[in-house]
Amino acid sequence: MNTNVSADRLENSQNASRNDTFLENLCADDEAPVGPEQVTIVIHVLTLLVALLGNTFLITAFLSAKDSMMLLIVNMAASDLLMAIFLIPRVITREIIRSSAFLVHGSGGVFLCKMCTFLSDMSLAVSTQSLVVIFVERLLAIVYPMLYKKITLNVRWRAIISTWITSAAIHAPYFYIMRLIPFHSNDSKIQLCIPTWEPAFEDESAHLRYNIFLFTTVLLIPLFTISVLSAIVVCGSRKDKLAESRTEKGKRRNRERIKKLHRMAAVTVTALFICWTPYVVFAFLDLFSLRPVPECSKIQKVMRYISRILASSYCAVNPCICLIFLRNFSRELGKICKKNFCKWSI
Repeated sequence: MNTNVSADRLENSQNASRNDTFLENLCADDEAPVGPEQVTIVIHVLTLLVALLGNTFLITAFLSAKDSMMLLIVNMAASDLLMAIFLIPRVITREIIRSSAFLVHGSGGVFLCKMCTFLSDMSLAVSTQSLVVIFVERLLAIVYPMLYKKITLNVRWRAIISTWITSAAIHAPYFYIMRLIPFHSNDSKIQLCIPTWEPAFEDESAHLRYNIFLFTTVLLIPLFTISVLSAIVVCGSRKDKLAESRTEKGKRRNRERIKKLHRMAAVTVTALFICWTPYVVFAFLDLFSLRPVPECSKIQKVMRYISRILASSYCAVNPCICLIFLRNFSRELGKICKKNFCKWSI
């Protein structure tokens, strides 16, 4: 593999990887990461803490309650933990050293380059696919309640396993394309973890096609599917098919439950749109840019910086939404905390 990579060619290759573009400036006239260093580090540290604690709380609450209906949400929590563990520490390190240099060398560095990128990027695909399955289940619960009752624990486990297998298959090329490439910068030799399709494929065309495939399968199709399912659920929830078998109190409780589900669904979809839409827009602009390293104004740099911050913070958003809207989790966490507090006091 040719290691004499020019600065422009190297930075253009970095645009292919979501992990590498979080803190890499894509503008030609600004090499350092955009944004106040201390503020950015604080944001990422808070994201890491909330993601680790929040998702761990969700998993702990599920293991304590053993509620099969919350299995898909716990699956999202597990995938968000992957992003928190394998992505955010790298982002914090880049801000501290103000460089995208990969600090681990040798065969161990190559392994970490491939595995960390694979796991952190795969986690987003698992989360979006889990959201699709959750909305399908919600559709059945509200529009086809009798069919929903036939969903067993085994069916949910199969759905969960399929999200991981599909996500792993989508990102399998990472084990070939992610490599440590030496690069000379300011009279010092560093190495960067970047994707390259050579020598098996023509790099630029393969890079373009694969990234379009990634954004389409991981974000665009799930977002569209979730939006359609949400619209169907809203329309279908206007008529309670089991109203004749419910008491007045039961009808009120069902209406309240549906309203709460609608609010949670709206917040979940809105959070996904807010966190990822700006990043997807800039990623597509970079993919189809006529220049190897696109130029942008100061406002564009700030917007790119905000888009990367929002995208990296997504792993901390879902646990907050679940803990706010789902009483089962918050109630179970209260029991766990109370139980542990009693042990410590003794």
